[in-house]
Amino acid sequence: MMTTKLDSILEYYEAAIEDLNCSKIEIEHVLNILHARDAVQDAFKQAKHSSNSSILKRLILADAELRDKAGAITQVIKAEEWENWRSSVHPPAEAWWWRLESIAPHPWDDWDWLWKLLSVAGWTINISLLVNIATRFLAGGGVGLIGVGAVALPSILTLLQASSQLTKFGEEGFAKLLDKKIPILGKKISKEYHQEIKLGSTLLMSGFLIGFWSCLPIFSDIYNSNGSDNFDRGNFSSAEQNFQRAISLNADNKFAHYNLGNLYEEWDQIEKAKLQYQIAIGGNLPQAHNNLGRLYIKDKKYPQAATLLTKGLQLAAQEGFDKPELKYSLFKNLGWVRFKQARYEEASLNLTAAIGISENPEASQYIRNPSAAHCLFAQVLEKQKESSQKALSQWGKCVRLGSRTNPEEDEWLHLARQKLRGTKK
Repeated sequence: MMTTKLDSILEYYEAAIEDLNCSKIEIEHVLNILHARDAVQDAFKQAKHSSNSSILKRLILADAELRDKAGAITQVIKAEEWENWRSSVHPPAEAWWWRLESIAPHPWDDWDWLWKLLSVAGWTINISLLVNIATRFLAGGGVGLIGVGAVALPSILTLLQASSQLTKFGEEGFAKLLDKKIPILGKKISKEYHQEIKLGSTLLMSGFLIGFWSCLPIFSDIYNSNGSDNFDRGNFSSAEQNFQRAISLNADNKFAHYNLGNLYEEWDQIEKAKLQYQIAIGGNLPQAHNNLGRLYIKDKKYPQAATLLTKGLQLAAQEGFDKPELKYSLFKNLGWVRFKQARYEEASLNLTAAIGISENPEASQYIRNPSAAHCLFAQVLEKQKESSQKALSQWGKCVRLGSRTNPEEDEWLHLARQKLRGTKK
């Protein structure tokens, strides 16, 4: 009896599905099919093990046909209506036929392979960007608080996003998240848009990482500034780490290269200092021209030094540098190299310009070695055979303003004292 009842209910279900091919789909027709499928399910539960294989086969075929019709049905019955029906009927979780809109094909589903491919390519790029960013921050020793935050945030976001693409757990979690109602929209996101949403989240993360990567020069400037502060306080090891990290974040940070060169020169690592100055010169930094030119003078590379110092003066003039200490050093060093080249007239002109800057009350406070120009000018005057009084006046200023803490001036101060003692005998 039970099998006969199940057979008749199944025939009704099959006939209802067959009618879909013969008439226009209407709401009543769809509800009739759903009701018939509910009745089949109830009959199967009552039949338990008494149903034979032929009936099971018929049910499987009928369900497959209903799934095939899901696309046509959902064109008539929209997602909102399905929600309303389910809220009234409260079908069990296994009643898939009350959720035909979730299995119905969507025109965009044909492009899912492309969205998946682009998503995988996107997170691959994201991982590469993340590795690049992390490597730059980790260079030069300890990461520091700024580095920890800068590396941790994009790392967590990128790995979570990659997990949603690569792992079953991540995909299920992502699907559950999308199945929840969006507060702003007040509704769920349809399943057919899940791949598009994944691609959108990947592109959003790519945009975030690219934006973060483009901000690396800003972080580089921060580390360079911290390095300068540490250098001024005498924390040279910390300053070196700061400058190296600034360079790692932005290899074109000419100020970080210049500051690192200053630090190496402070440590008497002259060859390392020269290399950093040369890189900074590539950024047309007059300070680097000045410092490397001074080192070349000490190496007796006078033509190279003169070229660098002349270029440095031109750059300072073109870029409107309002740094009297830099202009003073450039003129002083150019006068020095011309003196070494025995081009005394040019040496005199440049040293006179340097002294003029150092004696300007507004500029004098910024110049740490004003005696150097006087010491050199005294030597130039003697070579020009000017009056001894002029030379002695410059020697006197050399001694009065000089400091033996400056290695550059030590020899000149010794010579100046000898000259001044000689006049008193």
